[in-house]
Amino acid sequence: MATGGSSGLKQAFDQFARFGKSESQLKEKDIRIESKNVQKLMKEAGVVDGKYTSQLLDNDMARVLGKLTSSGTYTKGIKTFEFQGFKQLVDQIAESKKTSADQILALISSVGGPSTSNTTGVANANTTARMTDTSHYTGAHKERFDESGHGKGKDGRTDVVSNSGYVGEYKGAGTYDKKH
Repeated sequence: MATGGSSGLKQAFDQFARFGKSESQLKEKDIRIESKNVQKLMKEAGVVDGKYTSQLLDNDMARVLGKLTSSGTYTKGIKTFEFQGFKQLVDQIAESKKTSADQILALISSVGGPSTSNTTGVANANTTARMTDTSHYTGAHKERFDESGHGKGKDGRTDVVSNSGYVGEYKGAGTYDKKH
């Protein structure tokens, strides 16, 4: 079983297990790493290369999950690893690559954390800024925002009816008594 560099392995496991999870999922007491995050970790660590492909990694994950399921450690049909199962996966990968588990641990420990390179960013900041600039709005849309560009909420969407007895758009309401 993999023993050296256990703290770096635990740190990498925690970072990649939490990657892409919601706040409610993170509140669970035992975090498990999904196969997609194992793939990401192994690719970023350089474990998956020209000779050891992601298909071989999938096969090793299935082998380890099969062993853990048949031994009763995991329930049938589970596709995620807890830390102890992940250490067994590292040993299986070392066996498949015909190398030592310590070399695999060194590669995994060297990863700083999950990266978001090659992900979709903001398409065009100028377009987004132009579309959200409320000074260009006209008509009814202009009434929905204040001077600072923040929405007025319901006040900006509804017409308030004045039941003062005067005809709509009359500007001299309340001036009759002052003139007579």
